[in-house]
Amino acid sequence: MPTDIKKRAATRGIKELDRGVLLGQAVRQASVTTKGVVGSRGSGEETEGEWSAAQRESDRIAQLGARTLRKGVRAFGRAPGRRTAMECRAGMGAGRSKSSRDETEREAPIRDIRRRSEARMGRRAAEAARSSVRSRAQGAARARTAGSAHQAARTSRRTARASRAAATRFARMAALQARAGIAALGSLGAVAAVAVVVICLVGLVAASAFGIFFSGGDMGDGNPTLREAVAALDAEHEARIEQKKASEAHDEVALSGSTTPWRDVLAVFAVKVAADPSDPRDVITLDDARMDSLRSVFWDMNSIEVSLEERQVTEVGNEEGDAGETGTVKVLRITLTSRTADEMADAYGFDTEQREILSELLDERYDAAWRTVLHGVAGDSGEIVEVAASQIGNVGGQPYWSWYGFGSRVEWCACFVSWCANECGLIESGAVPKFSYCPTGVQWFKDAGLWRAGGEEPQPGDIVFFDWEGDGTSDHVGIVESCDGRTVETIEGNSGDACRRNAYDVGSASIMGYGTPMY
Repeated sequence: MPTDIKKRAATRGIKELDRGVLLGQAVRQASVTTKGVVGSRGSGEETEGEWSAAQRESDRIAQLGARTLRKGVRAFGRAPGRRTAMECRAGMGAGRSKSSRDETEREAPIRDIRRRSEARMGRRAAEAARSSVRSRAQGAARARTAGSAHQAARTSRRTARASRAAATRFARMAALQARAGIAALGSLGAVAAVAVVVICLVGLVAASAFGIFFSGGDMGDGNPTLREAVAALDAEHEARIEQKKASEAHDEVALSGSTTPWRDVLAVFAVKVAADPSDPRDVITLDDARMDSLRSVFWDMNSIEVSLEERQVTEVGNEEGDAGETGTVKVLRITLTSRTADEMADAYGFDTEQREILSELLDERYDAAWRTVLHGVAGDSGEIVEVAASQIGNVGGQPYWSWYGFGSRVEWCACFVSWCANECGLIESGAVPKFSYCPTGVQWFKDAGLWRAGGEEPQPGDIVFFDWEGDGTSDHVGIVESCDGRTVETIEGNSGDACRRNAYDVGSASIMGYGTPMY
């Protein structure tokens, strides 16, 4: 082949190899472009689309560079000078002709160029391939990171929306003040979500009329607890009845009416003090000023009216037929008059907001809360204690013995316990028996397996049986109001012919035992 043709073939091969070098540089440029595409965008579908396009372009250029490199190599392989050199190396004799040596010498520079070009192209192509792979891996990682950031952004937006909604609900609860606050406290029973709201609202609720629900225990400030204040005022009421009885000479006492339930008294007191538009004060603690306010509300809602009546009676004649004597009996009639919460709202001139809070406090949804504050127990056992406490001050046992079915007065302590149980539906449910004779009640609880011996610590709502004579027969019965581990507080009917509170040591020999209803 003429020398000029061989040179042209070699030159074409070198150009192809140089083109491969240029394409390798393009691969690196495509990698840089790919990084820029991923790095300059935040996240989302747009970034993912641009990354895919850059990746495809990088792959296309890399493949084209590889094909061009192979093509250049093949061009060198097809060059006449390469075939001549191979023939010379495989010569047919031991010696070589001068022309063959001259041809080999002319081919040497071309072979040197080819080796250097092939080595250089190989290194560059390998580096381009590695760079392309690294770029794709880094781009994919950035895309995944961008996707995670995008997801995190969506989650953050959802959290923000939830926070705004929670803030709105909290603002509404704060605006409704005690109503929303006590509703949050009533779902404690619950637990979790509820905790943050309660912590945030506790100060607000405590400062409102609903703070009365926080006043049941000892605040450690030297002031009486709410239950102690209630017991003191009940004792004052009983003492006034005794004063009325002592003020007039009489032969009999007839007492009628009842006192206002304590929840009504406390609700009116809480609204009057804590919701006073001009001078609101919390009702959590009972200092002297608040105690005076509670006493004032109690006597505004409870009054004792006394009248003396004379009744003519004729004694029955004797067996000899003599007519009986006619005489006069003086009857001291004591009437307990109570006023409702609505009547007191009118008397105190409560405004619309105060009336709304008063109505909410007395809603039946808070019955358990009232029992807890007043008696330390929230279940049905607290209900019977509450009913019994509402009867404190009754004298003579009416209506208990007449409700039971007796036509005249009898020893009525058991009738009182049965009446209280009936008011709570406990007789109908079978939790407490109807009995008027104490030993009958003892036997019922023992047969039912609901008996606890004296000396043990009772629970509020237990039925306490007494044995004054120590002869093994119960003489008296009452209802346990509370027990602190040392002292048993009771409410008893027919205690001095009246309903009153009493207290005994847990280990008192007079306590025979307790009936323990399954409330």
